[in-house]
Amino acid sequence: MVGVFLPCAGLERLWGHRQYDPIFEAAQAVDLPLLMHSVTVIHPVFPFNTQGFETEFGRHICSHTFSIMANLVHMITTGVPVRYPDLRIAVTEAGISWVPFLMHKMDKEYIERRREVPFLEDKPSTYLKQMYFATQPVEEPENLSDLVTMLDLYDGEDNTIFASDWPHHDFDHPSKVHQIPFTNEVRRKIFGENALRLFNIDAGGNRLGVR
Repeated sequence: MVGVFLPCAGLERLWGHRQYDPIFEAAQAVDLPLLMHSVTVIHPVFPFNTQGFETEFGRHICSHTFSIMANLVHMITTGVPVRYPDLRIAVTEAGISWVPFLMHKMDKEYIERRREVPFLEDKPSTYLKQMYFATQPVEEPENLSDLVTMLDLYDGEDNTIFASDWPHHDFDHPSKVHQIPFTNEVRRKIFGENALRLFNIDAGGNRLGVR
């Protein structure tokens, strides 16, 4: 597996800034996916100004997810997916429960403020649904069927990929994710087929289009 790693922790300029266009251009040119990832830090700029929390418990709840959301919003509202339509983007280590919220929230704002983003050719959720979302750390509701509903809310059958984050303390064991009552077809996609498409490799581990 080969990709372009985008660190999202303590970022002074979010990833939608034009200074990063050469990275996106190069990744698209060589057909490599972008892999966004964050960690918990305290930093004086949004969204990492988390010094108000007394516990790591509080910081960790917000830091990964908020940083990913902020960067995705910035990338879409500055037109990255429009300028680089063949660029594959994946989000890692942020869970998935926030994805439906962000899609609905951005579409709502788009209805009211689309004049600010005239370069967008479709509503924001269209671009988000073209991205990939890794499960870890997957949310664990008492009723695991709620996760099936959650995937349906963002049409996640074809863009959700299993990730373990082993050997970290909060890793997701495959047996736990197997307990989620997905259909066998969806299970195959999440545990393999979607990742193969993200990394542009076949079932034998060969990168497609490369000799």
